Order: sequence, then structure tokens, then C-alpha cells
Amino acid sequence: MTENTLNEAPRWLLRSDAAQPFVVTICTSGEVDDAISRLRGLLGDLEVHDEHKLALNACDLTVVCEPAYAWSLFRSLRDNLADADVYMQPQSERGKRLLICDMDMTMVATETLDEVAKILGMGEQIAAITARAMNGEIDFSAALRERIAMLAGQPVQVFHDVAQSLPLNPGAEQLLAAARAAGMHTILVSGGFSQVAEPLARKLGFDEVHCCQLELDADRLTGGLLDPIVNADYKCNILQQRAQALGLALRDCCAIGDGANDLPMLTAAGLGIAYHAKPVLRAATSCHIDVTDLTSAIYFIGLDNASEV
Repeated sequence: MTENTLNEAPRWLLRSDAAQPFVVTICTSGEVDDAISRLRGLLGDLEVHDEHKLALNACDLTVVCEPAYAWSLFRSLRDNLADADVYMQPQSERGKRLLICDMDMTMVATETLDEVAKILGMGEQIAAITARAMNGEIDFSAALRERIAMLAGQPVQVFHDVAQSLPLNPGAEQLLAAARAAGMHTILVSGGFSQVAEPLARKLGFDEVHCCQLELDADRLTGGLLDPIVNADYKCNILQQRAQALGLALRDCCAIGDGANDLPMLTAAGLGIAYHAKPVLRAATSCHIDVTDLTSAIYFIGLDNASEV
């Protein structure tokens, strides 16, 4: 294996050499039948022990093989089914009990600070810094402090206004509904701000939310932030601490994010899903949602989608 291949390899690859059942989950933007046919062709002589259609656009197929072969096969499937989102995992790895999600560009279809900056006439300047931070080109905490300093003296009301019109990413509500129905503990963790993240967490039904706090003078920004900054390390620490407090192993957890600052928590979780992710995150993870929406996370985790019942 190359170094890059090892970086993205899931932990289950190292746990056992024994043949075992693997579930291949395939999700498409339209009906899944054609993709299933192509997937079966790519399996060659490997017997499909079970095929379970989850929705019009999603299906599970179960095969039995050794982990090293499964990893090689999965990468081939992913490369050859580029118009679908596909993931392969041991059947024993499904059934997560904790879900931790990023907010901007994951649960919602925008960078909220960029939206604030647009309203204040600083959109391009702020967005350029955001893009570099999310791609891992500059330090996240330093970039956040720099952008907030540029907003010194501005009314905090603009954050409340942005919170009222945030566009959810498709499937966000269904994902949280499915997680709640399965009894999963859900956490929203964001480098965004309480004026935006807390209302979103209430709307979607997260059990808890961790986000940044703006420093205010009356109803205006001072240009500073209160500690702690919810950066990459903080996100990962929240995952680890909450899993331990709930008596869960990290393999029982699922993390979803899109940017470089989500990498540590996606790497730590048993299932880390890179959602329409920046290249730096895609290169270091194995489970991707590139084509479809957040409902695919329901199927990758192995939950029931109530909207399909």
C-alpha cells in the first residue's frame, strides 16, 4: 500500500485477517437499479449472500471475504462507480450509537460567517480567508480570529438574521430523525457561533451543541472571541470525551464533516464520513458522500430512514 492509501484506510482493515461478512452500500441520485447491476459485475465471482433495497436510490449487498481483499475491492468499486456514493464495511461495524456533525457546509449549505460578511459588505475578503482555512492552508484558529477582528463594531443582530434563513443541506432533517429514532446521542460541533449554531441545533433536535462565542460590548462585536475556540482538536476532544462519558468505544461513533478542521474527529470515529468535502479531507478518508445527500449517511450507518417507510 502507498502512504496515501494507508492514511485513508479504515481501522477495520487492521483488526482481523479472517474472512467475514461485508456490507456494500450504494447510493445514487436517481434509481439505484442500474448501479446495482454494474456493481454486481465488478464483484466478479464473489457471491452476493444478500441484497436489500433500502430505498429507490439505495441498496445493501452482503459478501463474505477477507479484510485486505475487501479494502482492495472497495477502492475499485469507488473508482468505477463514480456516479454513485459507495461504502464497504464489516457487517459487525454497523450500528453506531453516537453521531457528531459539523455545521457549515455539512448540516447547512453555506459558510455562515461568509453570509454575515456579505451582508456587511466584506464578503469576498472574508470568504477568501475561509476557503484557505477550510482547505487546511492556514491555521483555523488564527484565521477565525482574523475574520472576527475585521467585524469589530458591527451589530450582533446580523448573526441572528443569518440564522433565520440558513439553507439546510438535503437530508439533514431525515438524518437527525433517523438518529433519534435509533437512540443515538447527537452532537453539533462547529467553529461557528452560538447565535447561529444553537438555534440550528434546536431545530434539528441535536442533544448538545458546542460552538464559538463572540465577545460583545452591548449589542456589538468587539472583534474578539471568548475561549475556547472550537477548532480541529477541540472537535476531536469533544467526540472522545462524550464517548467516554457515555461508555462508548470510538468505533461506536460516527462523525460527519467537510473541511480540514474536521479531519481529526473523522479519523477518530469508527465511521468518518466526508460530506462533499475539501480535497485535503477526501484524500485522508475512505467514506465519502460526493454525489448524493445526507440521507446516504443514514444508510452507511445502517439506520432506518423513516421517510422511506
